[in-house]
Amino acid sequence: MKKKTTFQNVITILMGALLLGLLWRVRGEHGWGSSWGLLNAGLVYTLFIFVIKDARQKFDLKHLALISISFMFTTPGWGTLLNQITGVIYQPEDLTLGLETTYTSVGSAVFLMLCLGFGLASLFGIMLGKSFSEKRWKLRHFIILLAVFYATDLIANAFISPFILNAVQPEAAEVFEKALALAEMDGSAYETYLSHFMDVSWAKKIEGGRNYFQSITAITSAIKAVTSIITTRFILKDKVAAKTGAVVCSAFAFGITVADLFFYFGNGGYHMLKESYLPEYFYAWGCWEYFTGFIAGAIITAFIVLLKPEKDIEEVVFNKIPNKVKSVLVFIAGMIFLIGFNIVRPVMVRFEESNAMIPAIIIAVLFAIGVVALLVKFFGFNAEKGDFKKFALVLLFFFVAFINIVYLVVGTPDCIHLFSNFGFQHTMAIMSAGVILIWLAFSKSGKVKAK
Repeated sequence: MKKKTTFQNVITILMGALLLGLLWRVRGEHGWGSSWGLLNAGLVYTLFIFVIKDARQKFDLKHLALISISFMFTTPGWGTLLNQITGVIYQPEDLTLGLETTYTSVGSAVFLMLCLGFGLASLFGIMLGKSFSEKRWKLRHFIILLAVFYATDLIANAFISPFILNAVQPEAAEVFEKALALAEMDGSAYETYLSHFMDVSWAKKIEGGRNYFQSITAITSAIKAVTSIITTRFILKDKVAAKTGAVVCSAFAFGITVADLFFYFGNGGYHMLKESYLPEYFYAWGCWEYFTGFIAGAIITAFIVLLKPEKDIEEVVFNKIPNKVKSVLVFIAGMIFLIGFNIVRPVMVRFEESNAMIPAIIIAVLFAIGVVALLVKFFGFNAEKGDFKKFALVLLFFFVAFINIVYLVVGTPDCIHLFSNFGFQHTMAIMSAGVILIWLAFSKSGKVKAK
């Protein structure tokens, strides 16, 4: 295929940045939050990667499901970390508790944000890179990777991350221990953490508890990412998957930390001594979300655009499953779970506190059935008919349009952004969707060639 020009590559990278910016902003919305938001981001961004690169045997529905679902395994909590870039770790909402504002170093806050971002998409990055590798993974390779991932999770949470946190940011434990003492509860922060191991829902009941628990989780997520990448490189011996995983992790670490500057300026700078420096309609949280995705998307897309895939080979691990069984499993994972749930769930959640919830679910389910039926008709039960790149292009266009419509006009009034709560982050999301759809329309007509 004809080599793309530098200008075409720059446009492709910009599209990747706009797309992941849109997906990450939407991820913070009703219907896309938590691991479901990661599934949606994984699906749509992977479709984009399949569109911009040459077709490969590993570009199919089962790998699309594998890569997208792998993003759901890495969902850290971050709500208490974002304001720490100002040097403030805790501000009491209830002054009668006897707790005072506590300060921390900006360096420790940056460290935690970097950990948070680095651990955000480790398995997703490895699975994405696997698509460009000539390494044939066997079932044991997946088992080894997951075993290391979850073993590291337990070991680091219990015996490593709390001590790293205490060394880097001792104020996290100090606030928690003061609150425990006021609540007449015995034990240190670490002892209490072990007795309520990884139970953030319990920790939320004590001032400083959620922050202590989630700071440990953020550090652990980075350690899990490192061990997973090392395992992929030196035990599974897949250089491309490990390298891609490292780039994806680094991209999110850089993006989420740089974008956290919106909280620095939105909270009045160092120690929150001033009013917000942000212009009106610039909401720190939404802007942080959008630009986390935008920065990470630019870096990851640039890497993928310049990546030279290894020899194209067929993945044989799935061939041991009988064809009929495999076909049904791929249909369930790809068409029903991946596509169907990403259509129904956002609509369901955006109406969950209204009388219209049941009708909305019924309409969404019928719509999802219609979409899947059309995909099966034109592309096959497992999207095996014709060019999978065309399937990816059509589905990418559909989801960008669908996400934008739901984001703007679907749901109860508090969820609709077209006429209310319209901040800069909404402008960026809508603009991103529009530009991407135009670019894809030209791609579909053949005027923009996918690499």
